[in-house]
Amino acid sequence: MKEMFQIGEVAEMMGISVQTLRYYSKRDLIQPAHINEATGYRYYSADQIHFIDRIRYLQKLGLTLDEIKVILDKNDIGLLVETLDKRKEYFKEQLEDIKNTIDNIEWYKKYFTYLDPSTDKDFADLKEMPQRYMIAVKCDPDVPKAEWHIDLHKIVHSPENTTLQLRRQYSYILDYDAFLQGHLKPKYLGLFIQELPGYISENIITLPGGKYFCFQAQLLQNDWNPYPASMYFHDKEKPSFVIASEFEDNLYEYSKCVYEIQILSSGEK
Repeated sequence: MKEMFQIGEVAEMMGISVQTLRYYSKRDLIQPAHINEATGYRYYSADQIHFIDRIRYLQKLGLTLDEIKVILDKNDIGLLVETLDKRKEYFKEQLEDIKNTIDNIEWYKKYFTYLDPSTDKDFADLKEMPQRYMIAVKCDPDVPKAEWHIDLHKIVHSPENTTLQLRRQYSYILDYDAFLQGHLKPKYLGLFIQELPGYISENIITLPGGKYFCFQAQLLQNDWNPYPASMYFHDKEKPSFVIASEFEDNLYEYSKCVYEIQILSSGEK
């Protein structure tokens, strides 16, 4: 049986490059069993091939070369198990992030395909909505609307809010009396978040769950009509909550986009 293998043979056998083996040597992970002084050729023993395979396997499990070196230098199985547990927890967190990203991709696809162009603009429906959460800013009527968005972006991208799972759908909480008269008078501008953060903030709003009367309107146009709401609630208790959520159909122009008006009545919570 062949006892020594040139570095090129080992590299081909292990499916790695000669440079990788040289780098292992530079990092003092493994040194060639023999170096020919005349030619500089490096040779590895059969036992070292198994050792190189262990290094490669631990790398595939996510361990860094620094972690691998410490474990091998100490020949400490307990440390190996502890390090593997830490790496497992790291990948579980990564997996959760990937799942959240997939969910957000599906949500964003639905966001752009939610509206059916063939639906009658006067169509209205009752929808059961779960409790929802929003990060929002108050809408000062004395400042330009653009500043509401600027203030919202400042809050959303502040250090304490960087971990929030946002849904990019701008939504207003509206004044119902003004809305019923055909006036857009937002109380808050916000974005939905998937869950409550672990801290209290005046900018986090909980939206009550319940049955919402829903219809569509182009709120940024001058000819939108609150008629469906006035008809539905004319003989009912005054609604306690009005939300208008934007649905874009254009990646540049948003002034003509449709909003879904969602109105919760106190009697239908």
